[in-house]
Amino acid sequence: MGNGKITTSGQRGQNVGLGIDWSFSNQRGLINDRGEDVIHETGLRCTCNLEDTHAGQIEQTHVPRRRTIIGCENCTGDGYIYRNPRKIVGIVTGIRESVNRQEGGWEQPGDCVLSVHPDYQVAEGDRITFLWSQPVGEGQVILRGAGTMSDNLTRSNINLELNEDRLWYNAVSSIWCEDEDGVIYTEGSFELDGSKIIRWLGDSPARGKRYTIKYDAYLEWVAWDPPAIRRDRLRDLGQRVVLRKAHVALVNDNPTLRTGDNVPFCARITGC
Repeated sequence: MGNGKITTSGQRGQNVGLGIDWSFSNQRGLINDRGEDVIHETGLRCTCNLEDTHAGQIEQTHVPRRRTIIGCENCTGDGYIYRNPRKIVGIVTGIRESVNRQEGGWEQPGDCVLSVHPDYQVAEGDRITFLWSQPVGEGQVILRGAGTMSDNLTRSNINLELNEDRLWYNAVSSIWCEDEDGVIYTEGSFELDGSKIIRWLGDSPARGKRYTIKYDAYLEWVAWDPPAIRRDRLRDLGQRVVLRKAHVALVNDNPTLRTGDNVPFCARITGC
């Protein structure tokens, strides 16, 4: 080793193993037969998160160019932009109901584990959308009419009407809705059309009142932890991806709607 070269004299030993090889065809067949269609989007850091070291020495209107843009309209506050949506197949092997310490951090209740075959690559920050609806955890608390009140009135890109509020996910149907006074509301008083909008049609909480709604939706998930790589003698066995619900992984307080958020989900994708 004195000459800097790496010796390769070490062998795997006399035990030649069981002579059983990994079957990629069986793996692909299992995932194709038993897996679920999901939407995979490439997630990458938005340009508002400028991390170039040298940019910190350059000022624009007396502000360092490296500083993060607050209220960015491109990422609407998530810090990520999503591109190249495509349909892939994966096996949802479990949605965890306990807190566990893993190699890359904590897995929280509700985190989902997705296995994809080697033809697909999912990277940290990517977004996965399920094509079936399920309840949004504990529900969402909303301030009625907040999008069209106060300072939000000065913004031109809120894209909400007076009778509309913003939701985390593309909502399919309601499970329960009531306001802070205990008044209960049912569909008919409001409409959920598959977009990220709740539209009030009749009786509604007064503007400025808080209400809570639990609903079924097409959930969006973020690969918040680098996917686990599985290898077998220089061959890729596919990834184990831990997913976290988008509203938990990315705390978004930007009032701007993304393009398409006010469009029903199934109008943008076939296979719902």
